[in-house]
Amino acid sequence: MNYQKFSLLFGFSVWLIATLTFRIWGDTFFIVENSFLLTGFFLGTIPILIILSMWVFNRYQLTGVKRLESATLMTIPGMLCDVACLKFHHLVFPKLTIEQSIVLGAWILWAYVIILLIGVMKSRNKNSIEQ
Repeated sequence: MNYQKFSLLFGFSVWLIATLTFRIWGDTFFIVENSFLLTGFFLGTIPILIILSMWVFNRYQLTGVKRLESATLMTIPGMLCDVACLKFHHLVFPKLTIEQSIVLGAWILWAYVIILLIGVMKSRNKNSIEQ
């Protein structure tokens, strides 16, 4: 399997696991009254996404723009699926209040931005630029 197909499949798998997790336990993650917990949750997402992205990059020995392409492909399945999930949040995430659903939407955007930034930053690394 090439890195493009793997990146798409990997992105979908991460999206599916996260969606199922938040469907079942989302109300314990998104406690809107606890800013400290929410901040920790948002910040704690960064190292997890770095580890996951770098694992894919290293698995296929990706450098330069291939890292950016891989990161982009990892986000596409989740972004497409999240359009429907957020539109029908009351069905997909029945335990979440509207306020918690808004925070979930913010966290989803945050996660996609982090993955894309990882791809951009790692593709511009001087040791990984392709000639």
